[in-house]
Amino acid sequence: MNCLGRKHGLGRRLLVWSILAIGIVVLSPSASATILNGCLVNPGDTVVLAGCDATTAPFGTLLASVSLPFTTPNGTTSGTLLSAVYKEAGGTLDFYYQVTINTTAGNISGAGGCGHGGGQPACDPIARETDTDFSTWITNLAFRTDGGLTGGLFVNGTVPPVTGDRNSPVGNVIGFSFFPPDAAKLKPGTISNILVISTNATNFAAGTATVLDGSGVTVASFKPAP
Repeated sequence: MNCLGRKHGLGRRLLVWSILAIGIVVLSPSASATILNGCLVNPGDTVVLAGCDATTAPFGTLLASVSLPFTTPNGTTSGTLLSAVYKEAGGTLDFYYQVTINTTAGNISGAGGCGHGGGQPACDPIARETDTDFSTWITNLAFRTDGGLTGGLFVNGTVPPVTGDRNSPVGNVIGFSFFPPDAAKLKPGTISNILVISTNATNFAAGTATVLDGSGVTVASFKPAP
């Protein structure tokens, strides 16, 4: 083989090695969401979460948390939304949420809580919890039943999400639904299982989370960041 042929052969081998190296970087564990038993959800997807139980997965290291009360604008539901960020051993971040529904709602007309008369409407269950902004990130959705292992931050909720979804085409909003059926919704006096969004992000920033019955209310939370 002449010198020119050897150079071309070497060039082709270097190109192949470069492509393989790029593939190794892209597919490495640090570039993917790694929570155990999580279900990959791409923009436009909806998954049944019964097979996405991550109760046996490590919690990782707690980086931040916030617990905020809420009352829906129509005054029919109130409660608390707890949000937290955990760092996995591989360096990627998981975003955790838990919704607690009070037995009475907010005071919007000088009357007592919902169901207490005085013109206050009956308490409503919560149908959905949504989280923003997850655009551009890999997202694996899951739920956990072992909140007591977090040392008092979360509790062992009893209401699991039915489905998880991601909007399309942007993919910035992740949703957890507690229906169908209607009987599966978060009722007054109940607490959800821990809702988990595992990502390939390694940083986080201020974000928002929303709970919805007949109306929605948004509170401060966390989101992935570059």
